Amino acid sequence: MEHLFAAIDLGSNAIKLKIVQIIAGQMETLEDISVQIPLGDEVFLSNAIQLETVKEAIDTLKYFKKTMETYGVTEYKALATSALREAENSKNIIEIIRMKTGLEIEVVEDTIEKFLTYKSIRDKMENYKDIRKGALIVEVNSGSCDVSIYHQNKLIKNDEIKLGIKTLKYMLLEFENKTTSYPYVLKELVETRTSHIWPNIKSKKLNHFLAIGGDAKQIKELLFNDKNQISMNDVKKYCNKALACDFGLRRKVEKANIDWYEFLASIIVYDVFTELAEAKTIEIPNVSLRDGILAELVEKSYALSKYKHFNNDVYSLAYEISKRYKSGESHVKHLENTSLKIIRALKTTYRFHERDEMLLRLAAILHEIGKFTRMRDYLITTFEKISNLDILGVEHSECLMIAHICRLISSSEHKLYESSIPNVFNEDQMRIFKLASILSIADALDKGKQQRIEIIDTDITEEAFIIWVKRSEETVLEDWSFEFTIDNFANTFGIKPEIKDVT
Repeated sequence: MEHLFAAIDLGSNAIKLKIVQIIAGQMETLEDISVQIPLGDEVFLSNAIQLETVKEAIDTLKYFKKTMETYGVTEYKALATSALREAENSKNIIEIIRMKTGLEIEVVEDTIEKFLTYKSIRDKMENYKDIRKGALIVEVNSGSCDVSIYHQNKLIKNDEIKLGIKTLKYMLLEFENKTTSYPYVLKELVETRTSHIWPNIKSKKLNHFLAIGGDAKQIKELLFNDKNQISMNDVKKYCNKALACDFGLRRKVEKANIDWYEFLASIIVYDVFTELAEAKTIEIPNVSLRDGILAELVEKSYALSKYKHFNNDVYSLAYEISKRYKSGESHVKHLENTSLKIIRALKTTYRFHERDEMLLRLAAILHEIGKFTRMRDYLITTFEKISNLDILGVEHSECLMIAHICRLISSSEHKLYESSIPNVFNEDQMRIFKLASILSIADALDKGKQQRIEIIDTDITEEAFIIWVKRSEETVLEDWSFEFTIDNFANTFGIKPEIKDVT
């Protein structure tokens, strides 16, 4: 029998379950259930979720668990998003749910939520290759508005703007008390808050516009007969009606039990961005966090490669950040490739975390972003910059680890690693030391930034990690820098690194 997989999404307005079966390499949906529970409103108004609402959620999750057991689901993942991210009693609720249902719930960060949602584009949109060539993606959700740009098969921009539906809703209510043209006041505010990213959007001449998220789906179901692709002219007609507070439209929205102010807030945000892309239609695909969770579960279970381009979006975004800070692209790429050769050689003998390779690559790409300050120890500035980054698909704790890896690069001076790193879990400290010592060697081998040394092979013995290299010219600077990296590598891995020339 084929494996069955399930995804649970504890969102701001509903708790949802999706169960799929894999048949001939394709996902076939067996169940897709949504139960409306307004977690987000309570958090916005009181910073906490009340006990009665928690009980509702538990009853729903018990039903979901029974449904999964009936089908014989072999693997599941349950993620909670913005409501539980922001609730002050989030940890208590997660523990109560675990005790009452036996389900393990993970509160997922916004960067991971977006990464998984975008990943589902691969399965849910037949024209995903065209989308990646040039598209503007706008998602309005409970806590924020996310704007992304695909260009030339890469995700090159991802911005989070702190204008979520709940915030915008209560702004509308406040503006309504001051003026009858309150929708236009909110539109002006959204324009003010987002205008800094307009030039980047316009310059790319994007011919696809994607609106994603639960509110976008509500709009297409209510106004456009659930069509996935709608002409921009038709969209603009409804935007104008909404801004004018058309009585007939409002009655239609409220008759469908949709909050008028949340609906209006969504329409206003999409209206602002539809004027920036060159798309003739707006696409509202049936992508979701649940689909992204399932894609990841299936990918791991079947070792699939079809999500490769979407997985690589994290690196293309990092390269865009690196370029913004004028990092040397040829050096950064060489450093990334050299680091990968070293860690993959060490993996034959040493244990690494499944995400260590990703952290190492990101550290290699971002390690020079502090150089713009022209400080002698630019790695301190790099550390501060990376610590405050939001990178799609990377948790904040992982960004902090990347920052420490870069800070500990020891290819220019003797820099013995400290015994402990503040604000980092003990189990992650050794990971940082391992990756920092690898990155230090990679950086030393290209200290002159001329790519004069290429790793050809490696050997691991009881005493040494031998790096066989080919040199294109004299490498005095690289040999000198390499000496600074030996002690930390030896203290971390228990063997000394050595460079030997291929004859």
